[in-house]
Amino acid sequence: MASVGRAWRAALVVAAAGVLAAPLLAQRPAEYQVKAAYLYGFGRFVEWPSSAAVAGDGSFVLCVLGEDPFGRLLDQAAEGGSLKNQPVSVRRIDRAEDGASCDTLFVSASEEARLPRILSVLARRPVLTVGDSPDFAQRGGMIGFSLEGSRVRFTVNLGAAQDAGLMLQSELLRVAAAVLRER
Repeated sequence: MASVGRAWRAALVVAAAGVLAAPLLAQRPAEYQVKAAYLYGFGRFVEWPSSAAVAGDGSFVLCVLGEDPFGRLLDQAAEGGSLKNQPVSVRRIDRAEDGASCDTLFVSASEEARLPRILSVLARRPVLTVGDSPDFAQRGGMIGFSLEGSRVRFTVNLGAAQDAGLMLQSELLRVAAAVLRER
């Protein structure tokens, strides 16, 4: 019976991503609609340590570092929403150091050449790092997007998340394409 409940929760994660992306379908290619929905939804399945910084305005902060592939999609996915009982705000940042004030940080593929430095700056900080550069999770990011055909998938680097003090819920791990256990 417990496995039925877990399967149901995992199905809800996938359905939530679809529901969040549905209003956005007519505005951009499907890839970034789905990624925006996932990026927003990941926060529901992550627990941050009590020592994590709280934004000055008391919001849950989603950030984009580098060229923004989402346009307004991420803002629309987060609009009026809340995560961890906080309103959600979306910010665009230019420097890795500014990522320390984010709860979730999307590292754009435009930053691939700087990725080692970015991850080094944020190492062991309670910031969920997500990206779509090739092998993002294998290179030390926490969640890396990939495409299988036209389907958006993601790989989780559990070791990197744990090193930062983040606890990823099993529902998230079950719907990942792969889970890396070591950093």
